Order: sequence, then structure tokens, then C-alpha cells
Amino acid sequence: MMARLITHDPETQELAQAVRGVGFFARLGDGDGGLACPGVLRVSGPDALSFIHSQVTNEVEGLAPGEGNYSARVTLQGQLVELFGVHRLDAEESVELWLVLERDRVASLMADFESVLFADEVHLVDASDAYRWSTLQGPESADLLDRIWPEVKGSWSDSASFSLRTPGHLDAPRGTRVISRSLGGDPGFLLALPAGDASSVACEERVEAEARASNFCVIEEPVLSRVLEVLRIEAGIVRIGPDTRGRKRVLPETGLEQYAVSYTKGCYLGQEVIARIRTYGALPFGLRGLIFDSEDAGILERLPEEGEPLLLEDGTKVGQIGSRTLSPMMDAPVAYAYLDKAHRTPGTEFRVKLGEESVGAKVGLLPFYSAPGLAERVAWLYDRGVRNFAENREDEALEMLEEALRLDPSFSDGYEAVGVMLGRSERFHEAIDIFKRLEEIAPHEPMVNTNLSLYFMKIGDKESAEAEAARAMQKDMAQKSGRTVDSEALDRVLAEQDQADARRKKEMFGQILEIDPDDPIALFGLGNAAAALGDWDAAVAAYVRATSAEAANSAIYLAHGKALEQIGRAGDAEAVYRAGMEVASRKGDLMPLKEMEHRVLLLTTPSTTAPST
Repeated sequence: MMARLITHDPETQELAQAVRGVGFFARLGDGDGGLACPGVLRVSGPDALSFIHSQVTNEVEGLAPGEGNYSARVTLQGQLVELFGVHRLDAEESVELWLVLERDRVASLMADFESVLFADEVHLVDASDAYRWSTLQGPESADLLDRIWPEVKGSWSDSASFSLRTPGHLDAPRGTRVISRSLGGDPGFLLALPAGDASSVACEERVEAEARASNFCVIEEPVLSRVLEVLRIEAGIVRIGPDTRGRKRVLPETGLEQYAVSYTKGCYLGQEVIARIRTYGALPFGLRGLIFDSEDAGILERLPEEGEPLLLEDGTKVGQIGSRTLSPMMDAPVAYAYLDKAHRTPGTEFRVKLGEESVGAKVGLLPFYSAPGLAERVAWLYDRGVRNFAENREDEALEMLEEALRLDPSFSDGYEAVGVMLGRSERFHEAIDIFKRLEEIAPHEPMVNTNLSLYFMKIGDKESAEAEAARAMQKDMAQKSGRTVDSEALDRVLAEQDQADARRKKEMFGQILEIDPDDPIALFGLGNAAAALGDWDAAVAAYVRATSAEAANSAIYLAHGKALEQIGRAGDAEAVYRAGMEVASRKGDLMPLKEMEHRVLLLTTPSTTAPST
């Protein structure tokens, strides 16, 4: 495991603050990991698009030449393995993709793909050493490129994020690629020039000279790696390693699905688990930023190691710690932390245990830093998105609003608009996902739970719909009385209400069964009541009897299998699910069928833990 970079020395801090205003140029490739040392996995062949499309989380087949995006590789269980940029080369005559990531991670990603490459005609090559890598970062970086390589197709400032262009200017060596990619929150570009070409050396020197003439900073190692680490953390960029240690991290916990996941692309490895977690699962942990109430950078060394538990002053475990640095923009020590539901609401304050001492911390959404002008851009995208939707241009509307949310993950109006649009288009599972994300940043708003109740009812999940309706009512009452809703206390109240209701139903169904011991509805109800009370053995017994009484009810099989999972009988649960899938298939019961297929998938995959019911 690579040692953590120490980033609070004066030189690093001064440079990290300076480059926010003036930008910087740097040669890459000799640094201590991260994108101070970039690499590229080159993918080509007739099946390149379809193969990579099926193996990563974001859209690939729909990329036009020159387009790109941020994507991830996950396991079948949705656990995060790798993050990278996917770029389709801007050549019409052949198909080639570049996957750009940290150089020391290219080999493992290539081996991962090779392990599932069978009949597809795809060629994988680690081409990292075939290029000289450098970067221009900062608000004026596109203007600088316009002066170096003026383009007939338009300004470099028109380059979409993660797009890849081949400069058309004669001074650019043949095979040069320019990727629009921010390394620290400000606009920027990665430059890849062919290695071993004298003209590449001359070109790189010219870019550096132009940067100096334009008052850009020019940064070299060893300070470059440290500066890039500060900028990365301030920009809220997740890094494999420091931000994924400690436990198997499912991708939705990172919040990266807004950037790196397409929910409409079709099947890919891990897709169903990610979608199910967002719709039905309460994420145990979510990534947030911590801003410490201290000017002492030494607390960064006293924090737990990355992936280790984060403890409150009283010893309570509330999550795990990740990257940390002294932030020039926040003028305070900051860190990433995966926090539990009770402690991750933005604005929450608590004291973190540091050995025998403690320090105050405030929870916030990432990033810590956004480029100037972001608010105006987000407002413009929101306005155009709403106007497009009013004019029945739904795809354009969603594209603009999703871009607004990528720029500002805390933009609550954007989440609401996207959720409503998806609901009106009957894309109810996606709407549920959006409103669950909104609930993370606006936990006291009853409107969020009202919409969740509506969309859960639309997909036939009456139990979840009723629970969300109850939450909406409680929050609405709290707002009208001028109180703040305690989400944890509200959950306890609802749980107590559910327990009381379960006890009442248990008694009622018991009375019915005294009259008719084989009543299938009463047996199913008795099983559900026992499950709600946590009496899983009694629930299993009731479900067995209910199945005997009504073998064609697919919902009984689903509930029976979940109860068996709770008492550790995974093999029996799988058998029950498979029997239920046959019943559901014959009857066309799509919702129970999909959930049972999902449960079987989780149970039959090694090292899998099914999400809680």
C-alpha cells in the first residue's frame, strides 16, 4: 500500500492556493501515483464498443467519435473495483477506445477484462508508455490552447468534459490526443504526445513556454503529486485506494452514480444490484466531507488510517475515514468520510475522537471546491431544462438537468425536477432513485417522501408507499409546528407503530386460523406479522403452511425466502426462490419475479451479502 502523501507543508499549500487563480502546466509521469502518473488502456477491434459497454457502468456504445465520459468497473455485487475516463477516438474509419486511469492500475484492469474476454474480437493494450503526458489546468487553459492550436471546429472551451480531440494544427505531432479532464475542479486538459518523437519534445516545450508567458504556474515533482492531491480532495474526486479501503464498497455509497452510471444503457456487470440498492436498499454509509473546527494540520495525522472506523467523542462508530488534507480554499483541515444515515445530513456537527482528545467536525456534501461561475451555469441549465420539458423535449431536458446535478450535487431543485419528469414518463424506479438522493440532502422535506410514496405505489410496493406516506405526514406536522424532524427518532416511532400493528395482525390472523387452519390469506398474514416482529422461525413455519394452502401465490415464496435468509438457511432460500420464480413466470407477476431473480443472483455469487430486507 502506497504511503499517504503529506500535503500540509507550506510549499504545497502556497502552490495549491495560487493555481486556483492562475492555472498551471505540468509534465506528468514521474509522480507518486494518482493522475500525476496517468496511463491508458487502449481497446480496439470490431467488438470493442459492445464488449466494454457490457463491462462498465456508463454508456459506451452510444458515444460518438470524440466523446467520452466517466465510468466504473464493479463486481457482480456492485462493489467498486476501478474508476476511469472512457474516450472514443475521433476517427470515423476505425473504432478505438481509450480508458484513462492511474498508470499503476492499468495492468490489473486489463487482466480483469481479459478474464471475461472469450469470443469477442477485442484487442487490449497497455499503451501508457507510448505517450508523453502533460496537463494544462485552470480557468484560462482553453484560451491558452486556442493560441497554441487554433481549431477550425471551434474553441477548445467548447470541449465537453471527457471529450477527446486530435489537434488539427500542423504544429501538433501526428497522433497527439487532447482530453478534456479536470484534475482538481477547474477546467483542464490532459495532453498525450507520441513518445520517442523529437517533435513531441519540442511541442511540449512550446506549451510550457506559452504557459509561462501567460503567467501559469509550472509545477514539477516532487511537489506536483502533493499539489494534485490537495486539488483532488478539494474537488471531491474519489480515488481507488485511499477512498475504498476498509470494507467492500458498493458504488452507490460513493455518490458517483450521478457521474459514472447510466441507468438506461441496458445490461452490464453489477447493474441489477446497483439499481436495486438505490430503489429498495437503505445505504448503510454515504460519502461526505468533514470540515474540522481547528487550524492545526496535525490532526490529519491523528485521524484513523483510511478505511478505519471513525469514532465520536463517546466512542460511537459512525463510519469510516478516507482521504484528508489541509484545504487552502476552506482554510481548515478536511477529510472524506463514509457516514451512517444518522450522521450524514449536511450541516450535522459532532466531535471526532482523536486518541485521548477530540475535535469538532461539520458534515458537508462534496466537493469542497467548485470552479467560479458554477452557480450561473447550473441556473442556466436548470432554466433551459424546464423550458425544454414544457416544450415536450424530454431527452434534452433531462440531459441539461443531469448536467446541472453533476456540476452541483447539492442542487435540490434539480433533483426534484428530474424526479418529476421521470415519474411523468412512467420511469418510476429511476424517479425513486432521484428522490432518495434528494432525501439525503433535504431530509426534513415532506415533499420528498410524498413523491416516494407515490412512485412506490406505482410499482406495486404498497408497504414502502405507506411507510413513506407516514414519514411525509410526520415531517409536515413538524414543519407546521416549527419543529425540526429527528429522522432517527421518526424511524423509531414508525418502527414501534409497525411492531404494534404486527402484534395486532398476529392476534387477528391467529383467531381466523382457529376457525380455518388452512386459510392461505391468514397464514400469509401470520407469517408477515411474525417477520415484522423478528420471529423468523415462526414466519418460516407460517409461510410453509401458506404455500401448501396456495401454491400459486408468488408473493409467499418471496417472503418465505427472505425469512430463510434471516436464519442463515441460504441454500433453502435459493430453492424457495427458484420455485417461486417458476410460479411468477407462469402468472406474469413481474415484480416478485424480478426481486427473486435478484436474490438468487446474490445468493449464488461467492462472497455476497444480500441487502437487508
